[in-house]
Amino acid sequence: MKMKTTKKKTAIASKKSLIIKKKTILVIEDERPLLAVVDAKLKKNGFGVIAARSVDQVFNANLEENGLGIISVKDIKEAFDYLNDLEQIDAIWLDHNLLGKENGLDLVKKIKANGGRWKNIPIFVVSNTEGQKTINSYVDLGISKYYVKSNHRLDEIISDIKTSLR
Repeated sequence: MKMKTTKKKTAIASKKSLIIKKKTILVIEDERPLLAVVDAKLKKNGFGVIAARSVDQVFNANLEENGLGIISVKDIKEAFDYLNDLEQIDAIWLDHNLLGKENGLDLVKKIKANGGRWKNIPIFVVSNTEGQKTINSYVDLGISKYYVKSNHRLDEIISDIKTSLR
């Protein structure tokens, strides 16, 4: 009887070791219908998703869904510490124009200034903003790639994210 139990435990342990952690994408997009489509498409491709429509919501992502209510943060470092505790973010899908006072460029500046792990997270800007000055500002801050929404399919962007995370 003991031998069967040991074999069973070994088989379970073996299966657990095959489980691969799902990569999580932080998606910040102000257009609700597009956010829903991107969320569904990323999940269909095996990603976990944290969604927000503004820079402020980034630091409160999924709290209502978890029944925790909204938290307030005293400073950007506390906000990043909160996100680290909430869930590991592997990449960021970011629109330029967002709800609220701040845009995507403001968030990238905060991320890069904060340093640490956040500084190295791949950022994919997906926006209708085509101005070269805006694009150059993102590139100068070290984003992974800038996409003009109308020129790229979601599958192409997701493929690039997958490649980046390998």
